[in-house]
Amino acid sequence: MKTISRRIQLSGGNKCFVRCPGCYNFFSNKDYVTEDLLDFLTQLKDKVLVPKVTMSGGEPLAREDMPYILSALKELGYRINLDTVGLSLIRDVIVGQNTLVKKISSEDIISSIDVIGIPFDGSSDDLMNMFRRGLKVDEILGILDDLSSKGANICINTVVHKNNYDDIQNIYELIKPYQSITKWQLFQFMPIGPGGYKNRLKYELADQQFENLRESLDFDTVIDIQLKSRLNRKNKYLLIDGEGVVWIPRQNEHDHWLTEDENNERILIGNISDENAVDKVLDQLEKYDKVLAVN
Repeated sequence: MKTISRRIQLSGGNKCFVRCPGCYNFFSNKDYVTEDLLDFLTQLKDKVLVPKVTMSGGEPLAREDMPYILSALKELGYRINLDTVGLSLIRDVIVGQNTLVKKISSEDIISSIDVIGIPFDGSSDDLMNMFRRGLKVDEILGILDDLSSKGANICINTVVHKNNYDDIQNIYELIKPYQSITKWQLFQFMPIGPGGYKNRLKYELADQQFENLRESLDFDTVIDIQLKSRLNRKNKYLLIDGEGVVWIPRQNEHDHWLTEDENNERILIGNISDENAVDKVLDQLEKYDKVLAVN
């Protein structure tokens, strides 16, 4: 069977608790139909090997039927990473135009996923809010306490940008007591998408500075710490937005990062509601970068 080399990133919808200024997402006012997503991923799994899927922003837990979606994907045999701000795991949350998202049981979520990713972009509220608006450090720690008590497999996701670069050691000191944290992903800010490109001057970090990060820090931990540069992630994602549009970032084929890779454009590959959507998507991907290979 063939395998797909791009990582599949699913959007949970168009609602979001934080609306990060540096976000790469394309939002709309229309959400995909749940069964369209499940049908697409069922057929995809029949045609190619997919190691895992990541369910991420907009905020997935703002979608009322997300527990059902995650459970259905688990039954299909997918390995599932859930990236969430996590606020609705500890309290009710108001999102958008006064829409109330009720607190959800963390046990219901944990049972249907393999890894839960929680953001941690600053050791103080001010530093956190430079990238993720409205988050408080104490609330993130409360989320980690709750998930740890339930036996969750936790991954911390940190977007490294020029404003929090000198704070990474402080973040580490806050997360290292949690034995349930098995992985810490440090992502170099990538200036793509509507928010990322528009606000790139606020966040962009030089490649060499990011590469020097590990040497400048004092980590004594069993946590798997992974530094992921923007080059490391270039041409590596297949995304499905909250409306069901399948797309890839517009990036060149060169194996180094160029200025032209920084843009707010995307290449539309298809839509999960299309007839024969999977075949169309796989055909389009082969045209762009030969992502399919015999396993």
